[in-house]
Amino acid sequence: MPAVLPEAPPTRRACVVLLGGRPFAVDVTAAREIVVLHTTTRVPGAPASVLGVMKLRGSVLPVVEARPLLGLPAHLRSDRALVLADGERCAAVVIEGVVGLAPLDEVDPVPAAAGDLAMGEVVAETGNRATLLDAPALLAAIRRAWDPGPGG
Repeated sequence: MPAVLPEAPPTRRACVVLLGGRPFAVDVTAAREIVVLHTTTRVPGAPASVLGVMKLRGSVLPVVEARPLLGLPAHLRSDRALVLADGERCAAVVIEGVVGLAPLDEVDPVPAAAGDLAMGEVVAETGNRATLLDAPALLAAIRRAWDPGPGG
């Protein structure tokens, strides 16, 4: 009888979180960690999407509300955030909860209504579908909200 080989683990994974009651995923290479928001300091003159800043191991990170960028209503009552990083850009994105992981070996095409920040859909370990976000594009959109540049 031939030996049954275990299924190979996925080569890439995504972290799946809840935003606006919906599952969203980001590649784990951009997801640094989930943090509890103990102290957030407000920043005068910051855009509405920037809830403040927090200190994390000696670095100051903006704490942002990304739901409006995704076409979702803001939900300001949360004590958790997903820290995203892309090179020099880093931010703590407020989330409602963590769902788990999803394999990134198979990404379904993005729905037309998902917007510029979505790269496709993945199936989480729970079996639910999650919209895969383009973390660098999300961080760039957050940066543009903070500093729109000339004429912005």
